Amino acid sequence: MVLISGPDGVDLEASLALAGVRFVHAPGDDAPAELVAEILPPGEREIRAVAVADPPAPGDEHTGMGAWHVNAVDEVHFVRSGRGLLQFAVPAGICSVEVMAGDVMIVRRAEHRYLPLEPQEWVMRHTGPVEAGLGAQETGRAPEPWPSMS
Repeated sequence: MVLISGPDGVDLEASLALAGVRFVHAPGDDAPAELVAEILPPGEREIRAVAVADPPAPGDEHTGMGAWHVNAVDEVHFVRSGRGLLQFAVPAGICSVEVMAGDVMIVRRAEHRYLPLEPQEWVMRHTGPVEAGLGAQETGRAPEPWPSMS
């Protein structure tokens, strides 16, 4: 189950939803088909990749996926193993979300960044043509230190 932290006095799940982000816990080895069908149109529901994200080398925490970015597609990704930390820009500030095995992350073009805390296996799906990638565009938001999640 995800662990969410963020600005005090804010309904964090509602704030994430306003930004286009939702999390569902679904134990198993993939996102439930009905959830995928709810988010992705027919013809775009296939697995695009199964990938392991490794923790970055020291000093590289704010590069690549660790830089603030927006992807050009709607995403439905399932965590098979490992732990990772995501941050999302929401109307009230920044929400931090720790994801682990069994979590499904749904992101609709929300500004975010990602830090694997340990090797983390993802099953990745997104909208767009089969050959298309995520279309990540860095936003230029200044990187703050990553929070510690315990």
